[in-house]
Amino acid sequence: MTSRERLLAAIEFTGPDRAPIHHYCFPGALREHGQQLLDLLAQYPDDFGNEAPLANWAQVQREGDTPQETVTWRDGWGTTWIRSTQYTSGEVIEPAIRSWEADWASYEFPPSPAPEHFERFAASVAAQHPERFVMTAGGGLFQHVQNLRGPESFFLDIGEDRAELHELLDRLVDYYLPTLDRHLAAGADCAVWGDDWGAQDAMMCSPTAWRRIFKPRYQRLFDVGHEHGAKIWTHSDGWILEILPDLLEMGVAVINPQHPCMGTPRVGQIVGGKACIRTDIDRQWVIPYGTPAEVRAAVNEAMDCFGRFNGGILFHGEVGPGVPWENIVALYETFYEVGKYGG
Repeated sequence: MTSRERLLAAIEFTGPDRAPIHHYCFPGALREHGQQLLDLLAQYPDDFGNEAPLANWAQVQREGDTPQETVTWRDGWGTTWIRSTQYTSGEVIEPAIRSWEADWASYEFPPSPAPEHFERFAASVAAQHPERFVMTAGGGLFQHVQNLRGPESFFLDIGEDRAELHELLDRLVDYYLPTLDRHLAAGADCAVWGDDWGAQDAMMCSPTAWRRIFKPRYQRLFDVGHEHGAKIWTHSDGWILEILPDLLEMGVAVINPQHPCMGTPRVGQIVGGKACIRTDIDRQWVIPYGTPAEVRAAVNEAMDCFGRFNGGILFHGEVGPGVPWENIVALYETFYEVGKYGG
């Protein structure tokens, strides 16, 4: 099977030859293990051309052997960030919309992509098909607005049900829709949303607020994917147990939850056989602090809960700085060992 055939078979429960894989290694891990980790990735490649680890390896090479501890930057939306050079995401230190009263009326979104962007995207899809599974970003809402407003202001906006919050969300959806439509029209297989809705043991807003404020806006975006016959893929860190049935109802085909914090079997009872799960093998405890046997057991548990439906699983486990080498080997070996299907 090609990688694209394997992913589609896993998502559609039509029997892949093995469970597809999606690797991620943070810069800190690549800096620690270097060529040894690159060789292991080549030995156990994922179904996306090892694209994410190789992109982070390029970052390591750009920063050199002794990078500064942190970097700061201002993004295209006007938010200022700081991040550790060991990782790839950071923390907002100055939001773009600090005050509704002072900033909102004059706030401008970045320009929409130029026509040349869509020509390049269509050419890229054509070059990757039929072997590669092509994804496009759907556009952030929950987390992006949190970044634009800053966390404290954002959650106050939800609690106060600020009209400006609703205006910003609707304006974002209207901004994303034309680009999403053109990417999917060019043949992208999947649209991806990566918003963190959960904390360790609860959602960051109530399920009721999520359903009232955010769900209808996500649905507008998801519906464009459905119109094009594309797969809808969502990611969230943290606890989102209460809204997993909502995601199924909304037509999400691939869900990437942080299932260990909610209980992997419990998540499997809700979504197993109904959506394909991109796993998040426990990166809080098992991958960095467990034994190789515990890593293997976690992969096996995920396969039992999500992958026993003639598909339904996409293996993923993030490797950060400080993860023991033997645990990385166990993780990647077990992905290949337990992910095989008969036939």
